[in-house]
Order: sequence, then structure tokens, then C-alpha cells
Amino acid sequence: MSFGPIGMNTGMDINSMVSKVVDSERVPKQQRIDNERTKIDSSISAYGRLRESLDTMKNLMSNFRQEKAFAARKVETTDDTVVSATATTDAIAGRYSIDVLQLAQSHKIASDVLPEDAKFGPGKLQVSLGSKKFTIDVAANSKLIDVVRGINGTKSNPGVRASVINDTAGPRLIVASTLSGEQNDLSITTDAQPGNLLKQLEYKTLEQRVKDLENARAAAQELLVPLSPQEQEIADKIAQRNIEAAKLVDQEIADASKQAAIKADPNAAKEAIPGNELSANAATAAAQAGIDANKYIRPEDRIPGWTETASGTLLDSYWEPEAELDAKALEKSSDVPGWTNTASGTLTDSYVTPKEAQARIEAEQARIEQQIAQEKAELSRKVAAGELSAEEAKQLERAKLSKEEREYLERLDQAQADLDAAQSSFDTYRGMTQVQAAQDSKVVLDGVAQLSSNNNIIEDAIDGVDLTLKGRTEKGKPLSEIDIEYDRQGVREDIERFVAAYNQFYQLSQELSGVDPRTGMAGPLSGDSIVRSADSRLKSVFSTAIEPASDDLKRLTEFGITTTRQGNLEINYNLLDRQLNNNFDKLEAFFGGNQGFAKKVEDAIQGLTGVTGAIRTRERSMMDRTYKLQDDQAALDRRMDNLEKRTHAKFSAMQDATGKMQSQLAGMMNALGR
Repeated sequence: MSFGPIGMNTGMDINSMVSKVVDSERVPKQQRIDNERTKIDSSISAYGRLRESLDTMKNLMSNFRQEKAFAARKVETTDDTVVSATATTDAIAGRYSIDVLQLAQSHKIASDVLPEDAKFGPGKLQVSLGSKKFTIDVAANSKLIDVVRGINGTKSNPGVRASVINDTAGPRLIVASTLSGEQNDLSITTDAQPGNLLKQLEYKTLEQRVKDLENARAAAQELLVPLSPQEQEIADKIAQRNIEAAKLVDQEIADASKQAAIKADPNAAKEAIPGNELSANAATAAAQAGIDANKYIRPEDRIPGWTETASGTLLDSYWEPEAELDAKALEKSSDVPGWTNTASGTLTDSYVTPKEAQARIEAEQARIEQQIAQEKAELSRKVAAGELSAEEAKQLERAKLSKEEREYLERLDQAQADLDAAQSSFDTYRGMTQVQAAQDSKVVLDGVAQLSSNNNIIEDAIDGVDLTLKGRTEKGKPLSEIDIEYDRQGVREDIERFVAAYNQFYQLSQELSGVDPRTGMAGPLSGDSIVRSADSRLKSVFSTAIEPASDDLKRLTEFGITTTRQGNLEINYNLLDRQLNNNFDKLEAFFGGNQGFAKKVEDAIQGLTGVTGAIRTRERSMMDRTYKLQDDQAALDRRMDNLEKRTHAKFSAMQDATGKMQSQLAGMMNALGR
């Protein structure tokens, strides 16, 4: 605390005198606190270094306890530019030859050179990547960059990237897949009017175009040759529409023949039936009317004046007159099978011969065909005059058909349209071309096993082995080989790290607990039993036999690891390498497990550096002493502050009293006249 240059008139430096009084009281107490704090800080630092050294060794032992420490596989390849490999603990040791036939690659296509000011749309682009698809709407007068942004900016894009390359002749569109493999091939179809530049951005392989054409032809052929009886019936109806009139004429003839048959003589009608289709139709029609033209009619039913009292001889002697034939009857008689002179004249008038029937059929068919031709000619005239569209004319013509016939014809029209579109696409294709084919990687393993992947990493090509393909096998060069074996070198390096970690701990413990021969200064842990305890625990484990291990590998010394006279560990590499090469499968029993060497070392160190370990306990004790010193320092500062204030007050009072005395003395001297 500074009070300024008080008491200068008396020559007294109060601040200096107060400081000296306070320092004489503070210095010895402050020195004790500072010395103890320095010692505690040094000890805490020493314990921390010792703990870190032991924990390093414990962590190494943790790796030894894991199965992978001795099950790990080492993989080497004869040509890293062709293939590399990684192996898990499941891999079987051995040597394998690898013939890389091809690497996986992604699909890439490019358009032809496009005009600088090319305008696209309106229309749609449907882009496919394997089985995944997405659609882009292209507005009218869009630029090529707009198409690129549409492809790249679509949220449903599964991995297609578009870009523009400025060729010397003009821009080209490049579309590439970000995924490799045959299943990730590209396809682009367009929905646009002919002449739209979008048509130049579609992409179909020749195989796809041929397949589309074949599918369209197959669909058309399937409709032309219906599979179901119903479709066959509809097709037959359409094909036979021109002879429907003949059936109507035939029915009319049948009706007329029926009436003639009723009136005709039964025998004559019967004789007219064999081989006569027209008479057969007449007989059928008569039967449908409930009259059998061939049925025998009794005389009493057909002879006028017949009674039950008529003599039986009357029937025997009854004679029916023969009908006289006129010129027309004689002309027809040659066309009627079984004709006799007893035929009735009436029958000849009503009977229609096959020639007459055929003539009638042909006349009716010609009339119907003429009517159909006239109707078509009228529709064609209206279409040419603009009164009807071609589609309206077609619909009017088909309105006369049944619903089933119209639906069948519509399917035929659609099949024909699809066929025409596929043929046009095949003939006039001007779309994008392939720059790089989509393909899988292919490998032959040991000359027999064929492997493939959609990328250049073949997982589990061999159990537990993943292959990374980097290049193709060149012709004339030896095949690449991979060697899989136990990772002996890795275990050897782990043992070396353990020995180095212990030696580092031992050297540090000697430094912290010993005396520096050059300066004679003792270490911060000099005389501390904890250092001797730590070293003693570890060396006890080193010399103890490991019971789960095999009989010839029960102690650390049997690996060639021994303690020198200076207390360090050293390795006999000849003995260590012999054990690694000959008894590698026995190492896990010595180091691993809950009863192995590594676990025993871990437990020994855990007793020192664990939460309840000796070193942790010492560190907490040091921290408690640090907190107490902080309290002592605060108390000392308060006492010294109070002392300074009291001392300063006393010197100030003294100064005031001295000043008064000097003033009084001066007054007295003046009064005496001096």
C-alpha cells in the first residue's frame, strides 16, 4: 500500500518504513509456503509422469489381450499397380493368383455437336439410371444450360450428372453416371414433337431400339392372331361383314322353300333333300315352323270327300292324277334331284333352284358392297371438303360396329401406331452416343473362380479378404499374386514396444526417486516407497509362470526377454524370432485371456494408476495440501494487510505529533526574540 510522500517536511519516509516492518513479518512465513508449494507441484508432476508411463504399458497389454493381436493377417501383393488386398482374422493363410480382366466403370454418353443458340422444348426428358427414373420438364425455348441444370438439380436424381463440353465445332452435352457397374447404365427418352431439338438428347442403344421394334411387331402380331376365342370371334365378324347380306338372302330363300315344302308332295320333298343345301334349309325352316315336309299325309286327310265308311278297296284303287308340267317346270326339273313326273306343278313354281339361289346371293352381295363403297366415298368427300376430320370420319364408320368390334379395332390402331413410332425411331435416330460403357469389374481367381462387382472393390473375394482393383492384367506379364499369412511382424513390434515402454518407465522411476550424480540433487520422489512398489510389482509378474500357457512357453524369459543387471529389459531376437516362427499359435495362450501375461501386467498397473491406486491416492493427497496452502496464503495476506494498515497509522500519528512539536518550538523561539 502506498500513501505518497507523506512527512517530507520532517524527513520521514513512512511508506518505506512500513514496508520494511511488514516484510520482516511476511518473508519467513511466505518462504515456507512457497517452498512447500514448489515441492508439492514437483511431486504432482512426478506422479503424473510416472502414471502416464505405466498407463502406456497397460494400454499395450490391452492390445495383447485381444484375439485380433494374434489372429490378424498380413497381406502382400506382387503388383500393387494391379491389385491390393486387406484381410480380416477370418482369412485363411495361403497364396492366390489374381487375373484382372476388366475394371468397373460408369456409363457416359455424349450428344452430337449442337448449335450455339440451340433452343429446346417444350417437352420432357425421362432419364433412367438402372431401374431408377426421373423426369425433367423442359420449357419452350430452353437453352442447353437449362437442360443441364434441370438434370443436376432434380431432387429425385439417383446419381446422374450432366455437363457441357465446348468442342471446337460447338457445345456437346455430356451425361454420366456417378455409379459404376452394368446395372447402372443410362437411358434417356424424350416426349417432344418431331423437329424438336430434344430428340437429339435421347439415348437408346442399338439393342434397345431393335428390341423396341421387335416388341411393337410382336404386339401387333398378337392382335392379328388373337389368343382368346372371344377375340377370334370378333375378328371373324369383322372379316365376314361383306357376306352378311348373303345370309339374309339365304334365309329369305329358306322361308320360301318352307312354304313350298308344306304344299308339296311328301315323296317329292323327300327326294329333293339329299345333297341339296337349299332344300335342307327349307326343311329346317319348315321344322322350325312346326311342319314336317317329309311326314306322310294319310289319304283321309288329303283326299277330298273321304269318310270312314269308304271301302278298303277304294284306297287300293284310288289314283291321284299326275300333275302336268309347264315349260318353266321342265327347265327346273333338271336341277332337282329325284325329280318325277308326278311332282306337283305348284312345287315347280315355288321351288328355288341352287342356280337361282346363288344368283340372288351374288346380286345382294354386290348391292351391299356397292352401298358400302358409296358410304366410304361420301365420307372421303366430306373429309376432302373439310366437313369432317379423318378421325371423325373413322369414328362415324365405326359407329355402325358393335362395342367389342370397335374396341378391337382401336387396339389394332394403337398397335399400328406403336409399330410406326418404333420403326420411325429406328430409322431416324439422331440421339446421343456412348462414350464409355457401363461395366462391372471381372476377376479370375486361381484360374478357376470368376468374380465380379459393380465397383473396383470385391468384398470377401476370399473368406475375410477384400480385393481393391487398380488396373488390368497386361498380356504377357505374370499374374498378380497375394500372400496371406499370420502377422508375425506385427506381434514382434508389439513385444518391442512393450519392452521399450517398461524401460522408459524404469529409467523415469530412477530419475524421479534417485539422486543426480552431477548435481547431488535428489529427485522429487526420492525416498518415496511408491516407486519401489511399482517396479517390484511388475518384475514379480515378469518372473511368474503363466499357467494357461503351454509347457515350453510359461515365462517371459522363454521369449528371449530378460532383465539386465541395470534393471532394464532386453530382447534376444534370435530366440524371439524362433518362437514367433515355430510357436506362433501358442502365443495367444501366453499373452491373451484373463489369466495371461498381459492381464496380469494390466492388473498390477491398475493397482497403481487406477482410481483407488497408490499413485492416484498420492496425487489426491498432494492436491489437498495444495488447497491448504492456498488457504494459508490467503490468511497470511489478510494478516499482512492489517499489519500494514496499523503500522502506517502509527507512523502517521508520530509524524503529526512531531510536526506540532516543531511548530510549538518555532513559536517559542520567536517569542524569545531569537
